[in-house]
Amino acid sequence: MRNFLVIVLLVTISCCSFFKKKKEANKDVIARVNDEYLYTSDLQPLTKGLKGKDSTEVLKNYSENWIRKKLLLQKAIENIPEDDLGITKKVEDYRQTLLLYEYEKALINKRLDTVITQKELNDWYEKLKNDLSLEKDVYQLFFIKLKKDAKDIDEARKWIMKPKDEEDLRKLDGYCKEFATSYVMDQGIWYDKENVLKNFPLTENDIAVLSSTKTFKEFKTESGTWFVRIPDAVKRDQPAPLQFVHDQVVKFIIEKRRQQLVEKIYDKIYQDGIKAKSFEIFVK
Repeated sequence: MRNFLVIVLLVTISCCSFFKKKKEANKDVIARVNDEYLYTSDLQPLTKGLKGKDSTEVLKNYSENWIRKKLLLQKAIENIPEDDLGITKKVEDYRQTLLLYEYEKALINKRLDTVITQKELNDWYEKLKNDLSLEKDVYQLFFIKLKKDAKDIDEARKWIMKPKDEEDLRKLDGYCKEFATSYVMDQGIWYDKENVLKNFPLTENDIAVLSSTKTFKEFKTESGTWFVRIPDAVKRDQPAPLQFVHDQVVKFIIEKRRQQLVEKIYDKIYQDGIKAKSFEIFVK
């Protein structure tokens, strides 16, 4: 831990021009440790938008921390010879690691394809689903929450409860756009029981009833009228539905692509080095 602290402090001092060495202080100076000075201009980003006491307090607190770090670094240098710990090499290794990280990040931002087709999503889900078991029961909900002043609810109720054809569904969609504060009528959304109880005016008994009947049920609240349906449920320890773990699968796919991209780029650099005879290996 002590070695790491020394490395970080040395990298900070040697690689960054944030704190400058100057022989003489001027009116802009706010702190000094030996022949190193901290200036107000160095801290402008921290005090932007602040005035009076607020700005002074920020400068004072930062100066105190800056002084403590400088004094700590001075003691570290006095008591831990750099050559004994290989500090110079460690600093260089750390610098190289940072350079490689920034290079990889730049390459990824420029070249990584983040577009995922539904087929690819489905294929990866099939491969991963046995590793995506549920920790809780989850429920698929379709719902409509109407505004308190929604008109023609009796007519809308017919479209919700027993739509006769596509025309009724089209009318319902238009009605929801005008009078619903929120609604999901396409693929449904998966929630665990805790979030169902938190986000909907349902009791555990309501969840059980809706799960068995699989039909819409109406609920009156002070904020408006709800229509809720639970057509499907998946029990704990079963593979999670794709929609419930959608973000996890997407994250996995992107990470897989990132690894493959970095490996491909680095391999090309290596092959280019071979062609250019940029390196030799002398170990037989």
